[in-house]
Amino acid sequence: MNCEQVEERLSAYLDNMLVSEESREVAIHLRSCPHCTRLLAELSQYDMLLARLPRVSPSLALRERLFALAEVRELGETPGHSPHTFSANAQTQPLMPYSRPTLDMRDPRNQPRLLALPGDRDPQWQLPLRDMEIPPTPPTVELRPASRSYPAQRYHPSAARKRWFSPLKVALLAVLLITLGAASLLGLSLRHQPDNVSLSGAITPPAGPFTGQSLPLAAGSRFVFLRAGTLWSTLVDGGQHQPERLTPVNVTVAAGWVVNPPQGNQDAGDLLAYIDSQGGHIHTIRSDSQQDTAVPLALLQSSQATVWQETSGQIILKSLAWSPDSSSLAFVADPAGSGQTGLYLFTPVTGAVRQLAGDLKGSIAHPIWSPDGTRLAFTLAHDNVVSVLDYNVQSRSVLDLSNLPAAQGSGLAGVLALNWFSSGGQVAVTWSLGSIGHISSIWVHRVGTDGTIYPQLLTSGTYLQALYSPGSNNQTGGWLLVSSVVGQAGDLWRLNLTAGGQLLRLSQGKEVGFALWSPDGSGAFYLDRMTNGLGNGHLLNVITGADQLLPDQAMASPAPDWSTDGLQLAYSTDTRIDIVSSHNSAQVTRLHLSGSITNLSWSPATAHQLIASLDGQNSGLYLVDVQRNSARLLDGVGITSALQWTQIP
Repeated sequence: MNCEQVEERLSAYLDNMLVSEESREVAIHLRSCPHCTRLLAELSQYDMLLARLPRVSPSLALRERLFALAEVRELGETPGHSPHTFSANAQTQPLMPYSRPTLDMRDPRNQPRLLALPGDRDPQWQLPLRDMEIPPTPPTVELRPASRSYPAQRYHPSAARKRWFSPLKVALLAVLLITLGAASLLGLSLRHQPDNVSLSGAITPPAGPFTGQSLPLAAGSRFVFLRAGTLWSTLVDGGQHQPERLTPVNVTVAAGWVVNPPQGNQDAGDLLAYIDSQGGHIHTIRSDSQQDTAVPLALLQSSQATVWQETSGQIILKSLAWSPDSSSLAFVADPAGSGQTGLYLFTPVTGAVRQLAGDLKGSIAHPIWSPDGTRLAFTLAHDNVVSVLDYNVQSRSVLDLSNLPAAQGSGLAGVLALNWFSSGGQVAVTWSLGSIGHISSIWVHRVGTDGTIYPQLLTSGTYLQALYSPGSNNQTGGWLLVSSVVGQAGDLWRLNLTAGGQLLRLSQGKEVGFALWSPDGSGAFYLDRMTNGLGNGHLLNVITGADQLLPDQAMASPAPDWSTDGLQLAYSTDTRIDIVSSHNSAQVTRLHLSGSITNLSWSPATAHQLIASLDGQNSGLYLVDVQRNSARLLDGVGITSALQWTQIP
């Protein structure tokens, strides 16, 4: 599903009114779309606000007056004159059945008066209350008293045309429109090229045709972004640099591309993996634009564009997972067209591909590596049961970690997020059950420690968000939960895995619509009382409980971004970028760069560098120096897609 289709179903999805297949497709879309996720959070918040309104019922006296008035009007009498009141001198007349008077509608005096309502043809007025934004206050209309009379004026269309459209005025208007249109098109072509057109001229690709062995790019820290099905790389280490093309012209890069973890003393990875939606193959490529290699396995039998919108296609696009040492790439595929996805492993050094756990029946999804890179956890869906399994790459054995029917603990079947947890030499797998916006429970299975075969239920309830962080030590990390109970405010909670699953309340009486962990899990950012994606921003220390209110309201989209060291947070105020210290929210740097912000990303190598993407009048990609409060334009076209960092040694 695309964003438009999902937005039409968000209200029904929130109320659990969709059929299972539609609900599954909406949930898959929400996993990778921050815009629709933000809309879902707003709808949930509106539900809570409406549920808290007092229920008003008319008094008994008002009900009697209304029904009495209706009865009087039905009998054709005026209020105050009862039909059962008779004069002593009146002659008794036989009762006749009541009939309404017949009006001659040809008489203008009897024709109904029409009243124009604001928004008559605006489709947003036809939406349910919580699916529409509050419209602006309509202009005040002064009604003329009925006792006054005004001279009738007849409207003559021919006279109006003569008055407004003389030949000279028509000619002048045509010249003006042509001039303005040409100037607008020229300015648009020079300043703001759309994403779906060729960027040749605006961005200079590497010299010569791309053969997979092009000239190496300059070394240094780079950021990579996706635009119009192409991956581009930009060097940020000094000098003036323009984006350079990484991928061949005959491929279309799909969403879900990944960069490998940094190795050794590197700040970022140097290998990428992406899916070519045209050919239906995975490609790996070095960040210096060399050795673009296609994995010799078809992901699906069909490579049509529509197949990637189906459930299997969406699962495959989100399955790419580099091992911690970057020696292997795990993914899921359905090359035989069986309708069930299997687990595969690709080794870039040898080019070999092999299937893992090929004897399992069902569809595999969510592969994720253990911290030591020896095991893979994944989900298996078969016969309406979703299980969590652990595959040992070295021994090639499979361990079922869940042993649970998918419906246990939730009426919405599905593992939403799957993660590894390690503490004090103990390894565990933890996951959330439910779907986006309807998270019902959190589970953990401590692998190979006490010999138990059943996972542990840590908490159950109704949560809008469930975010996991491995943390940096035993005091941080765990699950960050946003409660979503009808009639109560959504508060922030922390589920501490190191303390046996202790659940701690982090806020009191809030209406949290969006939350975000800091890199080391010691802090969190959240938005309270969101309206149209804008809310009161808070910085929270999850260890001490200190809660600091930001001086400016913050946007949920683009998502705020923490610096790598967790000491600074960058967020959008809708028209400006603010940089705030995690230790003191009063220390705010308001950047001079202003406009409609679409993306924010800190440099992993330089703590004071930030990439910002803007749309509108100042559209483009900017390298921001936070210390100097300066910005350098890297590219004249902004982006809304994901942005990741790489490094060329």
